[in-house]
This record gives sequence, structure tokens and C-alpha cells, in this order.
Amino acid sequence: MNLARIAIPLSIGLMAAVAPTAVADVAATNSCASIQKKAKQAAKSGKKAKAKRLKQRYKTCKSEATIQSALAGYTFTGTRGDGEPVTITLCDDGTWSDRIGSSPAALGSGTTWVVRYPKFSSASKWVAQVAEFKDRTKGGWSVGFARNGDAFEFGIASFDEVSDLGPVTRAPAGAACPA
Repeated sequence: MNLARIAIPLSIGLMAAVAPTAVADVAATNSCASIQKKAKQAAKSGKKAKAKRLKQRYKTCKSEATIQSALAGYTFTGTRGDGEPVTITLCDDGTWSDRIGSSPAALGSGTTWVVRYPKFSSASKWVAQVAEFKDRTKGGWSVGFARNGDAFEFGIASFDEVSDLGPVTRAPAGAACPA
């Protein structure tokens, strides 16, 4: 009987530790699906302008989700276009850490990251910002990423643009990200 009382809280704790990543993926999928559903409803009811806005929002949502899945759980190492060495890790649970420059290196870390301002051609060709907040007016950390086929690039995020892209290699984050 006592063993059962111990096992239940332990199993609940394990579920809570694993759930945020799964919940985040499901929430993003459900969010995009709900936008698509609203767009279809608006089109059926003859609200063309609203349907058009919602279709664009759905397209952006899907692009951001695709980009996020290409970046989450990886460490990127290389040189920015302006010559600064970079190492950045983006975890599935939203945490991140980076090291930019040398002598002295700028170190940063945080608990959330989102994709914003995507310029999306396909799952293997895009440019986007990765930032702490969806709205850039809130400030916070932000960097630029690009993908062209199997090649990834890292750069500077400025306003809603990305500049000074340089090549980086992508490797699984492994121990750098919490399990």
C-alpha cells in the first residue's frame, strides 16, 4: 500500500517533466488547425477579407512550426557573416544558450524562444528570426537563421530583417538540452 502511494506521485512527476515538449508541439499544431478552421468558416460565410487574412495567418503559423522543428534540439556552431564565432543551442523545451564572439565572448541563456518574421519558400529554404518574444517591440534576445538545403546560416536580427549571415554546422544538442 505504501509503495503505491510513492509510485503515483513519482509517475505524475515524470509525466510533468516530459509533458511540456509534447504539449508545446500539440498546441502549435492545434493553433494552426484552429486558424485554418476559422478561415474556412469565414470563407463559407462570405467574409472574403477575413478569410484571406486568416489564410495568411495559417500559412505563417505552419511556416513558423516547420522552422521551429528544424531548429529545436540542435546546437549550431560556426562564424557569423561579420566574422564573429558563434555557438547557439535551441532546446525542444524552449530553453536556449549562446556564445557569440571571442575576447570577450558574450554569453546568454533563456527559457523561451520563438520563430518570428519568416521568409519561407519551402521546408529547406527559409530565413527567419529566433527571438525571446514574438513582438520585437518588447526587446529581448534575437538572432537570425537561414536554411538553404542542408546548409544552415546564422546572422544578426535587426528590426524584421536578418543580415550578416555566415555558415554554421548543426549537431544534435544532446546533453546541452534537458531530457
